[in-house]
Order: sequence, then structure tokens, then C-alpha cells
Amino acid sequence: MNNLLAALAACAGLLLGHGALAQDPIPVENVEFVGEYSSSGTSQKFGILVLGGSGGGLPAHLASKMARYGHSVLSVAYFKAEGLPAELNEVPLEYFDAPKRWLAAQPDTRNDGILVAGWSKGAELALLLASRDPHIKGVVGIAPSSVVWAGILNDWTKVPSSSWVHDGKLLAHVPFAPPANITTLNDLYTASLAQVDAAAMARIPVEDISGPILLLSGGRDEIWPANRMAAEVCLQRRRAGLPCLHVNYPEAGHLLDEGFVIGGTMSANAAANRQSKNEIGKFLSAIR
Repeated sequence: MNNLLAALAACAGLLLGHGALAQDPIPVENVEFVGEYSSSGTSQKFGILVLGGSGGGLPAHLASKMARYGHSVLSVAYFKAEGLPAELNEVPLEYFDAPKRWLAAQPDTRNDGILVAGWSKGAELALLLASRDPHIKGVVGIAPSSVVWAGILNDWTKVPSSSWVHDGKLLAHVPFAPPANITTLNDLYTASLAQVDAAAMARIPVEDISGPILLLSGGRDEIWPANRMAAEVCLQRRRAGLPCLHVNYPEAGHLLDEGFVIGGTMSANAAANRQSKNEIGKFLSAIR
């Protein structure tokens, strides 16, 4: 088990937000969070809060993708940056209140709400934040989760608690399953989801999200069963009569990006990248 979990920590390094934003982002200074802002120069669209995955730091690559649609983008680090926790464990949800307010207050964004986009753990976080804040008008999640997971520690001889806390209390989460018959990270997360009671307690209440949701997943995801979890999110939304679109790319990997091949082939991830960009563009253009 320790070897598998150490592999998860190592994989986190592949998910770092390398790359520059297309619209010359600038560091956000004298605020209560670590972020970079890329202005669209227009006040007609919602700003997008961008959240990275288990690599930590600023999610520059994903933010660059989102900036191409003409929205102002605020990318935010929530661990592994100066002044922030070193690990993705027990991250306080209150930390995100300040960047949400800051983004909505910018003169080149609409002030009646924001959008949130994230991939992997950032998609889990995006859905969680949106379920708690009606001012979030839409969510884009790449390789999302339907539940709150245990955190990710550098020292895997220790047992992580919840990834997130609120008001000083741990959020209910799915712990990692015992190691029997587990050989891959995807096996680990799949087996962990089989802990039915824990998964039910840790389910993200996506029926409480006020805006539409777009979820994108790869069928050859080597980290976790994002396809299955995205389908579960949309099932819960449909039961509540709410909009949710899930697009799966059967031959692509975790992040649907040829720059981060974590499952699938280079060509399949490149194709999924192109196609998912079109899906995101259509989704964002429809939000009013």
C-alpha cells in the first residue's frame, strides 16, 4: 500500500500547472490568497476561478486554456506555495472566500457571480465550492470526483485525513481502502469507492449547485475512475431536474492533454484536448 500511495504523491508532480497564460497574467498582490490574474478587457462575462490538482501551486496551464475563451481568469494556489500548506490535506474551504470576492469585484468581470474550473482534485474542489455557494454560476470539471477524498501526504506511512475542512471541522471523506488485490492507483480509488457507507457520507451534494455543469473524463484514466464519478454526478443532477453534461473520451487519460499523458496515448490525449476545448467553449458561451 505504501508503494502505491507514494506513487500517487509522485504522480502529483506531473500535474503541476506548467506553461504561461495567453493573456499576460499578473500576480495578485496584497490579498489573502496566492493567485495570478489574466484580464479579458471586457465587463460582459463572468470571471473564471481556476483550481489545479494534486501538483499544487498555481495552475498556469489550465488557466491558459480557460483564458482563450475571452473570460478574465484568476488562477489560485491552495497548497504548495509560499504561505500555504505544504500538502493537500485539511485545506480550509474558507480560504477560497477571498479569491471569489476579489474576482467578482474586478471592473472587467460581471459582479453577479463567477464560474469555477478545475481538473482532478481541483475539479473535486470546484464542485464542492459550487455546492456551497449560489454565486457560482457554472462549473467545468476535467477528471472530476463525485465524493470528497482523503488527502495526499508526502509521508505515506501516515494516514491522511480529509482533503478539506470547514469551520475547523473535517469534511466527511472516503478513506483509502486496504491494499488487498490493488496494483494501480485507479484500482485504489475504485476499491475505496466500494466502501459504500463512507462514499455515501462523502458524496458532494451536486444537486445544490445553482448553475450548469460540464464534466470531461478519459476512459483510460490512470489516477482515478473519473468517468464513473462524472456519470454519478450527472445522475444525481438529472434526478433533481438540473443540467449536467458529461463528455467521455474513451481512449484518453486523466487530464485530456498531450502535455500530461497519464493514461491513453499521446494522439488520443491530443484529440481529446482539441475536442474538449470545443465543448468548453460551447458551454461557456451558453452561460448567461
